[in-house]
Amino acid sequence: MCHHRHHHREREIDRLPAPAPPAGQIRVGDADRERVIDLLRSHAAAGRLDTQELEERLERAYAARYGSDLQAVLAELPSEPAPRARPTRSHATPVSLLPIAIVALVALAAVTGAWWLLWLIWPIVIALGPRRHYRRAGV
Repeated sequence: MCHHRHHHREREIDRLPAPAPPAGQIRVGDADRERVIDLLRSHAAAGRLDTQELEERLERAYAARYGSDLQAVLAELPSEPAPRARPTRSHATPVSLLPIAIVALVALAAVTGAWWLLWLIWPIVIALGPRRHYRRAGV
């Protein structure tokens, strides 16, 4: 499997929404508590909770043992908004500048009679050649 495909699979996993905290008498872990705490802070930032109520709910979230405890901490708050979809890149092939540059160089050499300019094809190929496997992710 090439690195490029592996990278896209990781991106798809990053887009999946985080699971809801367990409900009922199921024990919760630190990750569940932290997720609820992050939600509480985002609700406070949106103005749904004042400072005192945020502190109370944070204390209850840190002390939560069961999923029902975490559900109670989130009571009366709207469910979290769906994550915004990241804009996806189009799969259209970008126009390569390499053939255009080579044709322009050959045309310039033909018009001016300076055929020595054709030696510049190698630096052009190196500068504008295919880099599919060398590009950084997200570029």
